[in-house]
Amino acid sequence: MGSTWSMAKRLGLLWIAVVRLLVLFAHGLRAEYLPIEALTAGVWAALIGMGAFLANRLARWGHSRGAVVLLGVAALIACDVAVVVDSALIYDGFGYWTLNDGVGLPYSYAPLWYPASLLPSSVDILGVDQTVVTAGDAEWQTEHVAPMAMLLTIASAVFIAPVVRALFGSRQASPEFRPGRATS
Repeated sequence: MGSTWSMAKRLGLLWIAVVRLLVLFAHGLRAEYLPIEALTAGVWAALIGMGAFLANRLARWGHSRGAVVLLGVAALIACDVAVVVDSALIYDGFGYWTLNDGVGLPYSYAPLWYPASLLPSSVDILGVDQTVVTAGDAEWQTEHVAPMAMLLTIASAVFIAPVVRALFGSRQASPEFRPGRATS
């Protein structure tokens, strides 16, 4: 219970910082984006928190390597879903921005928005050209999605690092039970 409560407190504090940084880096401190970014960060925090909770349970059952993999997958999914939620709210929900020529968001490629924003525009993603993924609006990727994706990736790493260190590092209760050590 103590480790779950500690993770929840860290995630709550990180959520506060992420909301403010999302508004700062993605929108230049414009107040009208605060509720959107609070919801976006909330989606990210809920998904990565759920992944951390499940990873904690998995580690308690003796599968610490599987727990680390689960944390990584949860972080990627949390970032990807948060990017989609944020874009959907800003473009379709509140109508603050529009893509070039009034084209709608390419929701059929939504799972690729997050990785596309972190890669150079010349790189295809799973065989799909980035101009298709971005509906031909590279500005949307560079000005909106990329800052969010980078910030959420960093925040995920900040959240996950202490958990991984606790699983494999010096915070374990007994050195005999660290991975790779024989027990008698």
